[in-house]
Amino acid sequence: MRRLHQAGALVLAYIMIAGCSALNVAQRGSYIDQKSIPVDVPRNILLTQYGEPVETRMENGSKIDVFLVVQGEKTGSKVAKSTGLIFLDIITLCLAEVVADPVTKQREYVFFEVFYTADDRVERVHFFK
Repeated sequence: MRRLHQAGALVLAYIMIAGCSALNVAQRGSYIDQKSIPVDVPRNILLTQYGEPVETRMENGSKIDVFLVVQGEKTGSKVAKSTGLIFLDIITLCLAEVVADPVTKQREYVFFEVFYTADDRVERVHFFK
């Protein structure tokens, strides 16, 4: 009976460990590019979506916000990576987590500036490389 409890605890531990890296990938935000910030969107919506800008300045009478945001991933990429990581967890008995978990916790950032019209609506967006 004691061995059954130990085996059950071991299986439960594997289940809890499995999926940590897959969960890290699945919880990433949406991919941010030129299409994700349409023209004529009010400034307050961008502030709600991306948080406070790193810098706000006035140039030639128009407001400019500079944002530094964690880059998300496209949905197809999230699904493919999560599925692959779960498969690796299964065939390696969760040993893949030792490598995959720290790798999936790494973050990329996107740096962009938003130019506004006089009534605080997006006029154009410029992404930095």
